Amino acid sequence: MIPLSTLAKDAADFVNSEFNLALEKSKVKAYSHENWKRFCDLNNLDANAEGAYIPEAYSAYVNRDNPAVIPNLFHELFGHGLFCEHSQLGKDLIKILNERKDAKPFLYSLIDTRVQALGLCKQNIGNYEGFALWLEALLCKQTGNQTIWELKESTLPHEDLSILRYFQDAEQTLTRFGFMSQLGFPKNHTLENIVNLLRHIYDEQFNNISIAMLYGSQKPYSDIDLFIVSQNRSKNYFNGWLDIYELNVEEFKERIKNLDISITDPLFTGKLITGDDCYVEKLKQSILKMTITPKAIKFNLSKAKELEECLPYFNGSLRDERTCLSYIESYSKNAEALMSGRKLLTLKALKV
Repeated sequence: MIPLSTLAKDAADFVNSEFNLALEKSKVKAYSHENWKRFCDLNNLDANAEGAYIPEAYSAYVNRDNPAVIPNLFHELFGHGLFCEHSQLGKDLIKILNERKDAKPFLYSLIDTRVQALGLCKQNIGNYEGFALWLEALLCKQTGNQTIWELKESTLPHEDLSILRYFQDAEQTLTRFGFMSQLGFPKNHTLENIVNLLRHIYDEQFNNISIAMLYGSQKPYSDIDLFIVSQNRSKNYFNGWLDIYELNVEEFKERIKNLDISITDPLFTGKLITGDDCYVEKLKQSILKMTITPKAIKFNLSKAKELEECLPYFNGSLRDERTCLSYIESYSKNAEALMSGRKLLTLKALKV
């Protein structure tokens, strides 16, 4: 049998190349069958368990004499290890363990999506175990251990098999990049990742997109903010990590005339990911030359008032409330700047 250290290196190489992730803290300890029984007894674990991961210690443990030791290694060390080290959900778990030494409420209570938008399951235990099952299957395939995985898969309890299929379907629906992002992993994206994601989400309507721009902080653990101009109807879309602000081309043109700060900010701070670069540059130049009108001032003031009236209807969504308050302030400040004859155009400039 191939040494576990070699298998771990092969898995680590794939994880690094595919996800730009690496285990930084997690280690693995392999026990003989006899010592595994002793380990389980000492730690109050089921002796029939094939492996274990202790999050607060970043430690994985496996029975090296178990026929399924390879998938078990991938499950415990990489599945749970990467989740706890790099997923925002796993980081929250570690924080709770360090503060209270009791992760049960976090793992087993129902998720309030208004507060915690990330994850694929209604309970975090599903996200924690589901990701580990999904990754052990993937790593077995990538390291040439498909046959061993199939043997283990045939013995999985119905509940585990169901959640594995759910996660595999989610990967197909979201794309692998979207799947990892939905589970709170850092979004080490390329522009190609984003374009592929948009093609997947929009399908045939992707061809209706005139402009797509990536803007916002663009940090690994921040939302991905996209501004889109298209022939589609205007809409906002948010799923916990992807925030799409889409305007129909006609509404877009009208808002440009009114120097709408929600339009000028992505235009002047974002990166074009699809569309005509020359057209975008011409738009920016026309905005810079544009005369400030009473209509534009009135528009920004009215948008601030309109958003103020929406505040009572967010039903406990802290994220939506914070976003709304932020744009109330931005529209108000933009109107004040326009009244004084200044075109600041970006949110950063408004805060100076």
